[in-house]
Amino acid sequence: MNQGSRRGAGGDHVADPWGHRPARTDLKIVANGGILAEPAPAPLEIRPVDHPFGVVVTLAGELDLASASLLQKELDGITRGGGAVVIDLSGLRFIDSSGLHVLLRAERQLRAAGGQLVLVHGPSAVRRVFELTGLDQHFAWRDSTNAALRTVLEGHGSGPHGSASPPPARKTAPQPESEHRGEWWS
Repeated sequence: MNQGSRRGAGGDHVADPWGHRPARTDLKIVANGGILAEPAPAPLEIRPVDHPFGVVVTLAGELDLASASLLQKELDGITRGGGAVVIDLSGLRFIDSSGLHVLLRAERQLRAAGGQLVLVHGPSAVRRVFELTGLDQHFAWRDSTNAALRTVLEGHGSGPHGSASPPPARKTAPQPESEHRGEWWS
């Protein structure tokens, strides 16, 4: 066994012989003797589609510091003229504070131009970020792109839950404040 490798319970591990840090193991040797790294998956896919009622922007992947500027650039062009924008978060796997900032900025720009922004719920991990920050109460939310487009058509998407429709009723009575403490880490 050479000095830069060691065998452990999980299989072969490659270590940096100077710092004993794990080294990349996702490398392939190509025919000419060179080394080729596997391409990293695209962190964020942005698919804007013009619709008669507005623009639908579908997001997939991870919306984080590395990709927020891409979405910001796309939304700056879309929100400039006002109108309605639906952003579908159902394909997101992750969102961080920089992604939240981009969505807040888009909502402010649209509101200032007389437009509206409606978000389509994402998976539970994405929803949780909005809940922890309190932004779940700030945006207008719908469960599907079609429902969001209906909201836009009816002109009810200006408030967090639509100005003409109240927020959905809770199925259980709210718990006392003392029982809510500590839930954010569960």
